[in-house]
Amino acid sequence: MPERIIVAGIYRSGTSLNAELVRRWGAYAGKEEDIFKDEYGYMEHFALQKLNDDLLNNNSRVPTPVEQLLEKAQDASLKERALQILADMDKEAEEHNSIAWVWKDPRLPLVLPFWANIWGDAIYVIPVRHPVETILSGAKMEGLDPEQAPLSAGFAYWQFCMLNLLQFTQNSARKMFISYDQLTQHPERECARLCQFLDEQCNLDSNPSGRIQRMTEQVTARERHFTHPQALAEIETSTREQRALFDFLRVKTMYPNESYNPNDFALYPGWLEYLQTMDMFLSAIQQEGDLK
Repeated sequence: MPERIIVAGIYRSGTSLNAELVRRWGAYAGKEEDIFKDEYGYMEHFALQKLNDDLLNNNSRVPTPVEQLLEKAQDASLKERALQILADMDKEAEEHNSIAWVWKDPRLPLVLPFWANIWGDAIYVIPVRHPVETILSGAKMEGLDPEQAPLSAGFAYWQFCMLNLLQFTQNSARKMFISYDQLTQHPERECARLCQFLDEQCNLDSNPSGRIQRMTEQVTARERHFTHPQALAEIETSTREQRALFDFLRVKTMYPNESYNPNDFALYPGWLEYLQTMDMFLSAIQQEGDLK
């Protein structure tokens, strides 16, 4: 059976870039007609998108509680849909003589409680990027002026997603956290690291130089947006736990099996209600803009 490679990162954290690197490494990415593409991202399978829409009740701004997603993982019809999507990807990859296939959807951190046990012993590639850069880039994607972006809400959303990623991958030995900063600043070195990681996970021992070159060319050809000059510790709206979490994630890019204590990075009381309020506020702004 082909290996399953999951690029699991939040919106605007480098998921599209990393998924493309995995494809250039040699993973099957799916049929052209089955993949969603737009100016903000690509390589998202329509069937995966649709199931994730249903899991999240078509709202990716307000996280669905973990307990609800764990319950949905026991729903026979939802589980059957998920297994069929996986089986289709396995079959297509085999038909293309591919050693692995790759999936990407920036909402995967939200739905990991559902998927983690269903797709089995998958290989994880987890992008790590400065939270403010993801928030500002995400605001542009939502049609908002970056100055209107509510940083405190973005931090809570980012924190929830990254905690999900840590929790549901902590028992996996097949994961790599990759720094967006390091990837864009040192593309050849980081592509070589990613290539070596994937080679090891997939028992591939052929000469990697050609793959590394193809991967590096993809990084150097891309333009980076929303570089933020301030350290997270300098931003007053970030909490102590959020700053500690970002520091820990940067450690994970070097030591992926570093032990994880969720109590060190706990979300503050009322964070979910706050995101629900901000969701209504942003929806009203967007609706007003649509009417103009």
